[in-house]
Amino acid sequence: MNVERRNALATRIVLLCLCFLSACIMAGLKPIPLLYVDGISILQTKLALTAFGSSYEASAYLLSPLFDVLRTFGVRLDGYGQVFDDDQFIVNVLFGGMFFLGVAVVAMSLRVRSNLVNVVSFGFFLLALSPFFFCISKELVPAWVAVVALTTHRLGWLGRRGMFAFYVGLILLCGFYFRIYYLCFAGLLWLNWTMDGRRKNLLLFYLLGAGALVVLYDKLPLDLINKGRASYLEGVSNSRIRYLFPDNNGIGFVSNRVLTLLQLLLPVSLLAISPSYLPYVVLQCLLTWMTLRQLRYPSRDLRSMAAHVLLAFTIVGALFEPDFGSYFRHKIGVLPFLLLVVADFEWKGRETSGVERARRIAQEAY
Repeated sequence: MNVERRNALATRIVLLCLCFLSACIMAGLKPIPLLYVDGISILQTKLALTAFGSSYEASAYLLSPLFDVLRTFGVRLDGYGQVFDDDQFIVNVLFGGMFFLGVAVVAMSLRVRSNLVNVVSFGFFLLALSPFFFCISKELVPAWVAVVALTTHRLGWLGRRGMFAFYVGLILLCGFYFRIYYLCFAGLLWLNWTMDGRRKNLLLFYLLGAGALVVLYDKLPLDLINKGRASYLEGVSNSRIRYLFPDNNGIGFVSNRVLTLLQLLLPVSLLAISPSYLPYVVLQCLLTWMTLRQLRYPSRDLRSMAAHVLLAFTIVGALFEPDFGSYFRHKIGVLPFLLLVVADFEWKGRETSGVERARRIAQEAY
């Protein structure tokens, strides 16, 4: 290993260690009670993994091994989110560490570039979002789904298209057993990616879909969206998005979702709630700019795919999560792809898998 590569490796290790330690300090010095609501619900619900069941029950089931480890070492969970003590700090660091482990896999295997601007961008986004994953979080499941998909591509088991299909398949599975609107996320992601080279057709599809919603509004099963908005955010979130139009007719429904999408992409209205949201306004505006920059021209590279993941997730957020806080929190589930958009990596991906390349070489030799 030459000096340049050794220095780059050392920079990545130091960057990850500094980000992790800084996030731990932030989690200990400034606990945010609203971010612990999901964790409290997960700890209090029953363990169950059933098709189209509760995401809290599925999370309690999938995360139960972590809870068992904590209890084995004497960490008390019954006061989580209510008593800010050493036990809560240990729990938060464990969950933050699990997220950071996935980030480290991506950063080290894809080799995040070690120049100053790139390191600052990577560190800023990671630290700014760390309060959302230094707590008991359902998003640990989809975040590791993304890590697994990217790892199969990095190891050469799957080409870029194969990895994309694998990721969409895993997200569909999450939709069935974890969070139902991931079915919509998987569908939109597949549509956007496969039709990226035919953007006029893609725009026409969205216009026809909006028109169908307007015409068929009274006949569509939209109760799930209305129920989600009406109940779980009341009294919990300070950053709900207020609809401008009546939401009980097709035109108002579509108009409200379009405006919600624009607000999620450019959340300047958060500043009217509190100036303390300024870092997240800046973060999201930068992320929107970086995402749209990657989508400027049709492309099949890894960063373009990551940008499509973020855009599809934001569209689904506008449909199902009319709340800035929920959008930021749930976006942690696609954190590995988010980092691919905001930072540059030395490894750019491969079009085909190692198996496919070996088969092609053998055919050419024959």
